[in-house]
Amino acid sequence: PNDPIGVRKSVRGANFTPEEDKLLVSAWLNCSLDAVQGTDQKHSQLWEKIFEYFHQFKETTNERTIKSLIHRWSVIQKATNKFCAKLAQVEGLNQSGMTEQDKFDKAKVMYQSLEKCSFQFEHCWQLLKDQPKWIWRATKEDPKRRKTMSPSPTPTRCSEATVDGIFDLEADHVMENEVMEPDRPIGRKAEKGKRKAQGQHAEENFQLRKMKYTLLEESRAQEKEFFRLKAEKMAYDKETEDRKLRQEDERLWLEAEKVELTKKESDQRIMMMDVSVMPELQRQFFQQLQREVMARRSRS
Repeated sequence: PNDPIGVRKSVRGANFTPEEDKLLVSAWLNCSLDAVQGTDQKHSQLWEKIFEYFHQFKETTNERTIKSLIHRWSVIQKATNKFCAKLAQVEGLNQSGMTEQDKFDKAKVMYQSLEKCSFQFEHCWQLLKDQPKWIWRATKEDPKRRKTMSPSPTPTRCSEATVDGIFDLEADHVMENEVMEPDRPIGRKAEKGKRKAQGQHAEENFQLRKMKYTLLEESRAQEKEFFRLKAEKMAYDKETEDRKLRQEDERLWLEAEKVELTKKESDQRIMMMDVSVMPELQRQFFQQLQREVMARRSRS
């Protein structure tokens, strides 16, 4: 009950999932040492924060100790550093015609050739590659020097992060030789100036993203309004065309009625004629017309 936070018995748990890896990266980005707030923060406090962040947002039932998170982060960090070095080599070649995907694929091949295994942390690299904190850290590191330098017998910054002395020697070894945090800033004033510049750059990027998002939303709204107006115009054109057709039908019907009425009036005049007073030839003509009128009436 009185054990410090995150300390568990040394029991090997289940393998980390990609989602756990990404959550650990997110925890490191959100909680890692902030020189502007002071460089005296113990690494035990840092990893307690990372531990709390990880367990606050995790979606699995896997139990992870601070020690297991430190070890996993060191594995992710070392592999990703090596991959970034290979990617930098590829980009330094400046080969024409190579896309970003081509460079990425070639860096993976180079990594596999060197390490005799494939790069397993692309999901972590995707989260880290554009982060100012990671980029700054990568520029401060010298992978060749780190690789050739022997562990110092004097405790380093990282070896001090033993959660106030409760980790065993194995944990100290992992933190000293595998967890490579950024070097200490030269001074608080210089670091504040650097962070201010980074903050301004981040704010500019945020404003650019915000402007891009606003323009995208406006474009979508304009596109939506365009299709709405187009649909309204199509509906209006259809209604106008239907109205014209109805008017034409009415006109033709009225014309037909008019013709029919005129025909009836003509037939009526023919039938009302007194053919008995007409000369013989005229009488025969109108009698024929009267018979035709009667024939039409009988058929209708």
